[in-house]
Amino acid sequence: MTGSLEQLVDDLHGAGHTLERATPREDDHALLMVRTGSGASVAGQWFADHDRAAHVATATARRPGAAPHVRRVGEGIILQSGGADRRLPALQDLATAPGAHVVAHRPERRGVVRHEADGHTVFTKVVRPGRAAGLLDMLTAVTAAGVSAPRVLGADETSVTTAALPGRTLHEALAAPDADAGSLTRVGHAVGAVLRRLHAVPAPARVVVTHDGAAEIAVTRRWLELAQAYRALPRTSAEPLAMLARAESALVPCARPVLLHRDLHDKQLLTAGDDVAILDLDLLAVGDPALDLANLLVHLELRAKQGLTARALAHACAAGVLRGYRPTAVERTTLLGYALATRLRLLAVYAFRPESTDAATSVLDDPWEFHDERSG
Repeated sequence: MTGSLEQLVDDLHGAGHTLERATPREDDHALLMVRTGSGASVAGQWFADHDRAAHVATATARRPGAAPHVRRVGEGIILQSGGADRRLPALQDLATAPGAHVVAHRPERRGVVRHEADGHTVFTKVVRPGRAAGLLDMLTAVTAAGVSAPRVLGADETSVTTAALPGRTLHEALAAPDADAGSLTRVGHAVGAVLRRLHAVPAPARVVVTHDGAAEIAVTRRWLELAQAYRALPRTSAEPLAMLARAESALVPCARPVLLHRDLHDKQLLTAGDDVAILDLDLLAVGDPALDLANLLVHLELRAKQGLTARALAHACAAGVLRGYRPTAVERTTLLGYALATRLRLLAVYAFRPESTDAATSVLDDPWEFHDERSG
């Protein structure tokens, strides 16, 4: 039994809620972020199997104090407010403390809570048992190499707590009323430079994952297939799977495998003057540096298409990134293939985000060319 995104949206709408985004895990299970009738954003899950949905809802509500935070919508949807999560028990304890705020929650996988500790704002990431050690190793290796990232304050088997960093995200900088091409070029240059420093960090022993071109194509194909399964893939001027074959043919074996962020975009970069910090290092892997560059540059393109920032400002930032990173001729060539794969993946990812589907479609149908314009 598979799902239909349209039916999921209708079921939520009938209960007075709006789907912000869905993240399909399989064709019969998706993680949700839902805007409730009161305006709150709440995590949730959808299951095609109604018996499975009932089982998960009951198991999640069984934990002490969780029942008021678990709600059913119809037979297949579960809403989980207040960090209620059967697999992440520490998340609810943190989320329900006075002044705490759930920043992110992917049910049964991970969550992030902003809260106060000793008079300071901190962030605690809660993960499944056994995964915190790897995240700690990654943060330690990156910061030891001179790359700015959140400073670790404490950790245990299921969580890592880090200090809040000053500044604003690149996403916020792009949308700022006082943003101009010169400042965003400088910020982009600083981003490119810090990305090059990340790519020079020796991979920690626990990071054994290699994410090469074949792996990226496989991830993109999986997203496209899931979007098709949910009957969510928008109509475009091209055939996505044929374009994916074009992207694959443009990738060449990587001559300089590096430590990748793997999910680098404008919300993962914190800027404070000329200082740039990198956030959310969960997906570190070894692979082609052009992948990180492509993901970031295409997201800048997407932000302009979404109306977050002006086209000229996004272009200025992208030019700064390339100037600060200084990709080789081979990396610039391979960047084209990874950029096409990124556009196809975002087409599928944003198919599950109804408010931004048109922008992601435009990124594929009307792509930009990124250049490192040098003055003088």
